[in-house]
Amino acid sequence: MNADPALFWMDRQKINTLPLKELHARRLRGELGTHDLLAAGAACAAAVPENPMYLWRSPISESNRAADPSRDPRPLATLPVSVKDLFDVASAPTTCGSGFFVRTRPEPTEDAGYVKRWRATGAVFTGKTHLNEFAYGITGENRWFGDCWIPGFPDRLTGGSSSGAAATVAAGAACIGLGTDTGGSLRVPAALCGLVSVRQSLGFAEMEGAFPLAQSFDTLGWLQRHLSDVSWVAHAVHPEVAQDPRQSTPRMVWVTGTYLEGMDDEVARACREFDAALRQGGAVVSSVEAPGWEDAVPLFVPIQASDAARNHRRYLPEFREQYDPAILERLALGASVTPEALQELRSQRERFCADWIAPFFREHEFLIVPAAPVTRLLRGADHRQTRPRLLRLTAPASLGGLPVLTVPWLRDGVPSGGFQILAPHGSDARLWALADWLALHLCR
Repeated sequence: MNADPALFWMDRQKINTLPLKELHARRLRGELGTHDLLAAGAACAAAVPENPMYLWRSPISESNRAADPSRDPRPLATLPVSVKDLFDVASAPTTCGSGFFVRTRPEPTEDAGYVKRWRATGAVFTGKTHLNEFAYGITGENRWFGDCWIPGFPDRLTGGSSSGAAATVAAGAACIGLGTDTGGSLRVPAALCGLVSVRQSLGFAEMEGAFPLAQSFDTLGWLQRHLSDVSWVAHAVHPEVAQDPRQSTPRMVWVTGTYLEGMDDEVARACREFDAALRQGGAVVSSVEAPGWEDAVPLFVPIQASDAARNHRRYLPEFREQYDPAILERLALGASVTPEALQELRSQRERFCADWIAPFFREHEFLIVPAAPVTRLLRGADHRQTRPRLLRLTAPASLGGLPVLTVPWLRDGVPSGGFQILAPHGSDARLWALADWLALHLCR
């Protein structure tokens, strides 16, 4: 079993599906330039023209042909990176996946803070990617731009809301897809698409220039293919963060309880396989009951909705009819939460974290939770009950503002589950180092 994402739907010779460290080495040897990687990405995107993974595409500049890639030693220099269309990118429209939002403001003249950080690494942006409307969804569906599906699996939705970010990486159109994660928007697409995702701690990086969904929970991060590249990428983007000198065997615990009920048999089987692989690799693995995790969704949903209602208050009078009806229902819920009720919900959130998250980290370095209770979301199916089902697994980490590494699991080259590995808030570097350990011990 290979826990590192394999090239299960694309030609294995596609440049952008290679490990990023290998691309870096080839570039320094003068074998690759910016134009080569961008052209490869464009070809991969063109291979699935009916997939709405991009809402806006960056042009490929002919000047890139003349660039000498060996002159730029930065690890991510020339790498194609896609950007979720919540982030402002200079001279590109920001739609937020909405049919009206682009008309409410002028085209951005500067990058969002997080985009600036990635641009400083030398990354080259390929375009703005598909998302659920205003990122307020978890399936990858969008009535304005079409539903985003997994390249190679046209009957399967990517999951969302960072849907296009996942699809571009899955297709080889980008090496990395920038996204956000409020209630699972990176973790769910990673699991369904067979990718790695890195969700950063709440407040870890710059949110300015990214349209918010719910500030109480909004986090930043990205999707990529290979576990072995996670730490390398993360420290290139965050050179100010000291490396975690991981040498010890990781101490990990499965968080179990009735909140896990309803998982597909295929996901349960993947859990057993992943557990066996961890133990065989040398990790110390145990399990712990967390009956309190049943309360995560009832806490998360109204706080998220209250934040969202405030963020959309200015747009509703004029554009109410242009919102997805499901989002209007959620915004109405948020508007109904009184200040007193919100204060009580926030107090309950603090107690949840104190009672059902913090104690587990006193004895264990990492918590393990399945990333999704299903292995696929079918296009065209009725997904009205999908969101609460998925949130049962993702909401606890969101309440804690925790950093999460999503590890995909493949069976016969097809995604068959994924796992959230949680660390304490602010312990992002610990997770990045764990990715190196997992790549070494799990990837055959």
